[in-house]
Amino acid sequence: MSQLENLKEIADRNLGGLKADTRMLHEILNGTAAPRVRRFRWQSALVAGAAAVVLLVAGALGLPQLLQQDSDLGVVSHSAGGNASQTMTLTANVPAGSVNITESAGDVPGYHNLFASSQSANFPLIKVGEKTYHMLTSAVTASSGQLGETLGIVTDFTAEPAVSSGGIVSNTVGAGQTVYAVQGMSSAMVAAEVQGKLRVFQRVGFAGTAITGGESLKDVTTGSAGVVSIELSGMGRVSDAEQVRMLMDTLFRYAQFQGASDSRSASDSLLLQLSNGLTVQLHAGNGTVSACGSWSCPEFFEAFEDAVSQ
Repeated sequence: MSQLENLKEIADRNLGGLKADTRMLHEILNGTAAPRVRRFRWQSALVAGAAAVVLLVAGALGLPQLLQQDSDLGVVSHSAGGNASQTMTLTANVPAGSVNITESAGDVPGYHNLFASSQSANFPLIKVGEKTYHMLTSAVTASSGQLGETLGIVTDFTAEPAVSSGGIVSNTVGAGQTVYAVQGMSSAMVAAEVQGKLRVFQRVGFAGTAITGGESLKDVTTGSAGVVSIELSGMGRVSDAEQVRMLMDTLFRYAQFQGASDSRSASDSLLLQLSNGLTVQLHAGNGTVSACGSWSCPEFFEAFEDAVSQ
C-alpha cells in the first residue's frame, strides 16, 4: 500500500485532469460539482470518485487551511464560535455605503458573503461584554443617521479576545477607539472606525456564547429595523412587502435555538436588507439559519420556496 506522503500524487492522478483546489471543494460542499468534460458514459462515476478523493485530500491537508486560501469564493474563513489565537490581516475590499441585494427580476442569486474575512484563524471582531460582533464588508458614515449611542471605548486590543477579562475588546479596532450602537438594531449591530472608516459589525456566536438571557432570533439579527428584501442563494429574492412580512413572521415565530456554534451544514447565504439601509448576513442550509448561533426553522424555507414560485 502506498505511503501517506504519496497521497497528493495519487489524488492528482485519479482526478483525471480535475484540479483538487478550493473551488472544487466549494462546489462539492455546495452540491454544484459537475464533470468538466462529458466524453464517456463513465465520466459521472469518475467525478463522484474525484469528489471522494478531494474530501480525503482536504482531510489530510486540513480543511480550515483550504477554506482560508481562496477569499473570492465567499467562504467565511472561520466559523463563528471558534477561539481566537493569532494576529490577523484584513483582506476585505470595503465598499462605500451599504450593500444592496436587489438585482434584475428572474436572476437566481449565487452565494454572497458579507462577513469580512482574514488570512488567519481569527475573524475581525469586537466583543462587548458577552456579546460578540463580526465585521461586515459594509461601512457607514457619521452623517448617515445610522449611528446610535456611544457604547464605550475599546479597552483591550488583543489577538486572543476569547480569554480577555471583559470590557470592550477587539482584535481589529484599536484601543481607545469609540464603539457605537447602530440605529434600530438593538444589540444586533455595532459600528467602529477601522483604518479610517466606520465599519459595521454584526452579532455572532463566539467562544461558546451566542444569545444571552432570553434573547430571540429577532433580537440578534434585525432588532427593531424592518426587513425590505430577502435573498437566498440558489433560490431567489423576495421584495414584495406582504411576502417579506409573512416570511419574517414565520422565521421569528418558529425558529428554535439549537446551539452557540455556526451551523456546519449551512452552505447558502441568506441576506436580509433592512429599512435602515444595512444588510444582515446569515448562513442557511438543511432547514437552519445561523450567525449568532444556529436556529432550526424548516417552515421558513418552505414558505420562501412558495413565495419565489408565485
